[in-house]
Amino acid sequence: MYRANGTQINKTQATALVTAVPVTDPLVKVAEHIYEGVRPDGTDFPPRRRRLVFRKDQIIRTSELNACFPAPTIKSISPATGAAAGNTLVTIKCTNATPGTTVTFGGTAATSVVVEDESTITCRTPAKTAGAADVVVTNDSAGVTATGGFTYA
Repeated sequence: MYRANGTQINKTQATALVTAVPVTDPLVKVAEHIYEGVRPDGTDFPPRRRRLVFRKDQIIRTSELNACFPAPTIKSISPATGAAAGNTLVTIKCTNATPGTTVTFGGTAATSVVVEDESTITCRTPAKTAGAADVVVTNDSAGVTATGGFTYA
């Protein structure tokens, strides 16, 4: 090893010339093939065909994996009002719903949550006091809030 001026250096001298860089996006090794669904007609859920995204033993950045699982968005909540006693059947139009996505109304979990596909969730409202309640849809990546998205009467 040599310095820019041509003088030879040892390991101790070379170590003094480097600075540790924090790892903010670590590398990970894929343990088995990971696929994404392919829906040519946009109607299959779960999809019937798949495309290889990451192959077994491939080294990828954590951010590459995370990018495959975007946060949800809420497009609409219907109906937007219901009884304070709860049990109103609600349909939430959204994006990026995945199996296991949860819904809360004013901090209380909805019941009978069904992810119909990545853009539709049905559920039943919990009982709450009258007034507006925030609706939160959470997939395994993040949550999104519709502030005052449902009103209890």
